[in-house]
Amino acid sequence: MKKILIITPRFPLPAAGACEQDRFEGIKQLKKLGFSVRVIAKVFDFQNKAAIFDFACESDIQINLLEYEAKKKRGFAKNFLFYFRKIINPFYWDGAAYEYSHKNTKKFTEKITDEWQPDIVWFDYTYLWPLYGIFQKRKISVITRSINFEPIHFLQEDGYTILNLIKFLPKLMSEIITIRKSNAIFSITPKEEKIYKKLSAKNIANLPLRGLPRILKQKRDINGKGTLNVFFAGSTYSVFHNRKVLEFILKKIAPAMEKKLPGKFIFHILGRKFPPELTEYLNERVVYHNFVEDLDRFLEEMDVALVPSFLGAGMQQKIFEPLCRGIPTITSERGLADYPFKDNEHLLFARNLDNFVARLANMRDLNLRKKLSENSLNFCRKLFSQEVLDAIILKSMRNLHVRD
Repeated sequence: MKKILIITPRFPLPAAGACEQDRFEGIKQLKKLGFSVRVIAKVFDFQNKAAIFDFACESDIQINLLEYEAKKKRGFAKNFLFYFRKIINPFYWDGAAYEYSHKNTKKFTEKITDEWQPDIVWFDYTYLWPLYGIFQKRKISVITRSINFEPIHFLQEDGYTILNLIKFLPKLMSEIITIRKSNAIFSITPKEEKIYKKLSAKNIANLPLRGLPRILKQKRDINGKGTLNVFFAGSTYSVFHNRKVLEFILKKIAPAMEKKLPGKFIFHILGRKFPPELTEYLNERVVYHNFVEDLDRFLEEMDVALVPSFLGAGMQQKIFEPLCRGIPTITSERGLADYPFKDNEHLLFARNLDNFVARLANMRDLNLRKKLSENSLNFCRKLFSQEVLDAIILKSMRNLHVRD
């Protein structure tokens, strides 16, 4: 049985967001594929360590946890040296990468590696590159799972300022170092796969969000209604691109639809950290639900997923989850990141306010919603089933040199 050592950031329990779900399902997937799995992960004080070790015991997976270096308490002098070391080395201006450059983290990783002797190491995220040399020295194949092409994502989220353009460079260097030092890379969208290929990545394959097979439905009942339930689910509105979409829905789309077709739509907003200054836009037709505990049951009552996408890289689960559930979806074409869904076949595209209003009005057609639901489910099974994702991983593994 081949041994895979997974090195991941904060251990993904609770698996609340799309990134955590992707990593958590990935750990379980490799175990189900027949590999012996061990995990090295960082951990915050607020996390339930007992729940993590319960999962380890139930899954027969060894888990080793490390405290975040940036969260350790130090005296003034040591704290000054900690941040001075980061400032003087441009490669560590990316604070996420700097976290993995410290002696304690490297020694701990070396100890586990020499003790367990893995055949392959799997890194979640490209900024863990400071640890790659440990495995190159020992001739252990390195796999990197990219959650997004971070330099582009960073600029889109934080803006094209002079300071951010300076910060962009170390993030780009992290990606280039990852490409050169990885034996295999998994992108998360076809669009980003193309970027890695342009940067000369070898053994590159696209691996969609690994949490999607768990929510992939076989069918969905679509019923005729006088009033349609429309929802948008942002994970948290402290994220800039989620906040921007929220404002667009509350200030533009919802009022326009009420004017065009009074009483025919109710808008439901899900997600944490709703901005208090936007509560004035809530009413009986625009409802905020915060975090929904039983999401499956809630979404059974929804008729349309409304997901404008203006910014952000990677694979946006808030677009693909409704498609996997067979919920008729309206979104921006850019948000699909080159996944080959087609307008008016699997979903509806919209670019601006007038488009979104017109497309929502189209969704009152019961036959259209039935068609979109059936087609999206059939297509998602071809792209995101567990069998498909397993095959992607195993194919890339076969291209690796794994020591005997």
